[in-house]
Amino acid sequence: MRIVLAVVLFLLLIVFHEFGHFIVAKKSGIKVNEFAVGMGPLIYSRKKGETKYSFRLIPIGGYCAMEGEDDESSDPRSFDNAPAFKRFLTILAGPMANLIIAIVVFTIVGLISGIITTKIGSFTENSPAQEAGMEVGDEIRKVGDRDIKDFADISAGISDFYKDKDYKKPLTVEYFRESSDTVTAVDLKVEVKDDHAYIGIMPARRSPNILEAVGLGFGETWKNVKMIFVILGRLFTGKLAFGALSGPVGVLKEIGNQAQNGLANLLYFLAYISVNLAVFNLLPIPALDGSKLLTSAIEIITGKKIDKKIEEKVTMVGFFILLGLILVVSIKDIVNLFR
Repeated sequence: MRIVLAVVLFLLLIVFHEFGHFIVAKKSGIKVNEFAVGMGPLIYSRKKGETKYSFRLIPIGGYCAMEGEDDESSDPRSFDNAPAFKRFLTILAGPMANLIIAIVVFTIVGLISGIITTKIGSFTENSPAQEAGMEVGDEIRKVGDRDIKDFADISAGISDFYKDKDYKKPLTVEYFRESSDTVTAVDLKVEVKDDHAYIGIMPARRSPNILEAVGLGFGETWKNVKMIFVILGRLFTGKLAFGALSGPVGVLKEIGNQAQNGLANLLYFLAYISVNLAVFNLLPIPALDGSKLLTSAIEIITGKKIDKKIEEKVTMVGFFILLGLILVVSIKDIVNLFR
């Protein structure tokens, strides 16, 4: 059941991407020959107008086949004969669809999970904070020398205080208790695990209004976009091993795992994957959307079209390199399934 759910959800992300291309192509007057859900042998198809809508056997992927996108065509409504700005917008629409889905899903996660506050929601076992007299509902105001604006500041304040790794010195924590309208400062001895210090608290959450939830949706999407570029930078500089990459098999496995951890976790991971699809496709790599965006942008700026035959050859080389990379990563993922 987890595998089926994972495949369906991953397929939906791909379909949303291709639907972005499809809807803008239609609005731009570009002829779409086929819109397919899935890849490989045909299961079912129906033609409406000039476009064939189909379901195919392999439920990982899909495509929007536009006339003249990857080959020569004399059709005046072909992709290649469309104005450069229309081609640019049509290709951009795929990654943008994934970003829009990510924003929507992150917004839903915010509504489900709530907003993390600086108040204590619960304590861990043998919590230093609880032993020091703190209670659920207390609001953390200061940790060491750091003023606390959000819950992440608490960990940062602890790390700053113990940057010398002298965990024996007491940590001063200042908190506000609403019931007595008092601010109290206590010195406590932190718990140390794996060379990291903890005070043993979990955050309280509050329900956001719709505007706050939408803000969370945009914020989480942007945060994940930045994080992906950081990861790519580490890959190119060798700071992150190639083995850290995952292909479709690894992604499906992780979707299944997240499904066991609750709806909010599953949705968050799906939004993260949607951001990955958007960012990865925007990279100017042959055979990806980013390459076509680049050639269209060059034409918009210079007024000169890139030679179609050269573009086709570069795209083909890029496609085989990309296919090889996916194959290698997928083999690694399959091997890891049996470990």
